[in-house]
Amino acid sequence: MMATSAQPITQLLRAWEAGDEAARDSVVNLVYQQVRAIAASSLRGAPGATLTPTEVAHEALMRLLDTDAAWEDRRHFFHVVAQATRQILVDAARRRQAGKRGGSVERVEISAAAEQLPAEDVDTQLLRVDDALAELGRTDQRRARTVELVYFGGFSRAEIAAALEVSEGTVDRDLRLARAWLRVAMEA
Repeated sequence: MMATSAQPITQLLRAWEAGDEAARDSVVNLVYQQVRAIAASSLRGAPGATLTPTEVAHEALMRLLDTDAAWEDRRHFFHVVAQATRQILVDAARRRQAGKRGGSVERVEISAAAEQLPAEDVDTQLLRVDDALAELGRTDQRRARTVELVYFGGFSRAEIAAALEVSEGTVDRDLRLARAWLRVAMEA
């Protein structure tokens, strides 16, 4: 996922933070394809979504460009991308559900699987997952962050382990326990 070299991105993030607009543009150019891949990965898990990977990537980058975040490094940047991607998908699901209660929303199908599930069910499920993940985050932030990095960030086990400063075995255990916890929370 994060194949782009860490050193130049981290240096560019620091320059951007110091106010260098050219560095900001360079970061966007360097990471665009990775951000789009993150968006595509997230959308594969959300059949019935009405956004394209390009739209999600553009929205995520626009949100990042509008922030005054103090970037620690490349990993931190991509973690924020994962959070932005999750929020974009949740916001879109909420808008679609609100549209069903009185407004009109133009649908753009992104996969054949979308035809098999009514969008309302997908939106409801995504919102329930978001609520359950937020609840998990209140009791166990590391496990919630691990799930977010995998499903909304496209991080590998090794990348998650490095980002969270834990072993890959811990990442595996956290994912197993978080999935079980989320499954129970979703059934309740």
